[in-house]
Amino acid sequence: MTRRALLGFFALLALAACGPRGSYQNIGPRELYQAVDQGAVVVDVRTPQEFAEGHVPGAINLPVEAVAQWADTLPKDKPVYLYCRSGNRSRQAAEYLKRKGYTNLYNLEGGILAIQREGFPLVR
Repeated sequence: MTRRALLGFFALLALAACGPRGSYQNIGPRELYQAVDQGAVVVDVRTPQEFAEGHVPGAINLPVEAVAQWADTLPKDKPVYLYCRSGNRSRQAAEYLKRKGYTNLYNLEGGILAIQREGFPLVR
């Protein structure tokens, strides 16, 4: 991880630690895959290496370490679904996006691990 990415990640952690928690909604794999079937915006906030190992069909890879750079590129008029490996990094991204004015956010609780437990398909 580059120094700049590391600093951005620590800034994200600091933002997540202060202020009220975002009012995004936690969802499970079934809700995520229903949204995928309807053409939802799905963001995988893991590293490119993790993304290559398997991701949700149609997901875009925007690593949480660079959230400050990509946050304003997502649509604010559509639901945005976020996920990672376990749900922690996507929760941090959801909190950051909430502070940026996003109101229609969904976090996959349990992340890729929950998807695998429930047997949903991943793209490799």
